[in-house]
Amino acid sequence: MRKTCFVAALTVLGGAPAAWAQGSFYEGKTVAVVIGASGGSLEIAARIVARHLGNHIPGKPNVIVQNMTGAAHLVATNHVYTVAKPDGLTLLATNPNVGIAQLTRVEAARFDLRRFQWLGSSGADGVALSIRADLPYKSWDELKRADRELVVGTTGPGSNAHDFPLLLKEFAGAKFKLVSGYPANADVLLAIERKEVDVWAAFATTIKLAADRGAVRPLVRGRVALPGWEHLPVDEDLATSAVGKAIMGIRAAPQAIGRAFAAPPGTPADRVKLLREAFAKAVRDPEFLAETKKARIEVGYIPPEEVLKMFNSLLEQPAEVQKEMVKYIKFGS
Repeated sequence: MRKTCFVAALTVLGGAPAAWAQGSFYEGKTVAVVIGASGGSLEIAARIVARHLGNHIPGKPNVIVQNMTGAAHLVATNHVYTVAKPDGLTLLATNPNVGIAQLTRVEAARFDLRRFQWLGSSGADGVALSIRADLPYKSWDELKRADRELVVGTTGPGSNAHDFPLLLKEFAGAKFKLVSGYPANADVLLAIERKEVDVWAAFATTIKLAADRGAVRPLVRGRVALPGWEHLPVDEDLATSAVGKAIMGIRAAPQAIGRAFAAPPGTPADRVKLLREAFAKAVRDPEFLAETKKARIEVGYIPPEEVLKMFNSLLEQPAEVQKEMVKYIKFGS
């Protein structure tokens, strides 16, 4: 009888040693979430995830956010892929637009998104184009009829700030002059407030935060609609050619992936499993949801398998499409 009970106990506790071992690993440790943003909804959302993630990882490690800006998120992505130890203590809060850099074979993109260990996404995030609130244009049609070139502040090719207005200029008739080189969206917004630039594009949630305080007025959105902005015209519908519409569609694909988190390639499978489970619990946590609601950030859990599937789909474009695309989208710093 005692032998039977002993065997039963071993059966019940069969998975306990591995979980205990990883819990012991994370106890007293610090997990760093690397992000290529400084300011804006991507960073805000990443910091909210970080505040809740540790509560759901066995051992309850401290979780911090490390800003690593530069080259439209390539610096941060390269660092996690090629430099960070694959030990489960460094994660990437991804800007999915880096998929465009890989698709177009940018030399500075030293990673393969298909090899990251994806944890999931906290939700899709659309893109919007806005103008300074003091400018007179109230609609896209009025903007197209502007009697001068409007200056667009951008962080550089490959970013929403650059590519979204560029394609509207090339394929929808916008009178834009793009000025690149701003380190981050926070710097473009500052330029808007100083009236140094007229136009700014970014994640829709980022634009909404500025619009809510009267700094900008949204006029065009991407395929993913922010609640309340469904009435805005969609960039793809404004394209005057089939080529333009197709390229805008490719550019829109990363937004469906949204705010995805990843561990480096080679991270031990048991730690990846724990991190995935913790991420899924964190973004469904009532306290997390309350905090994102207060920050006015729309969230919705996307599982890691779906994130990888969408990146695979983005990266499997026909050669002729890629050849045409690089004429207009040149990812770089």
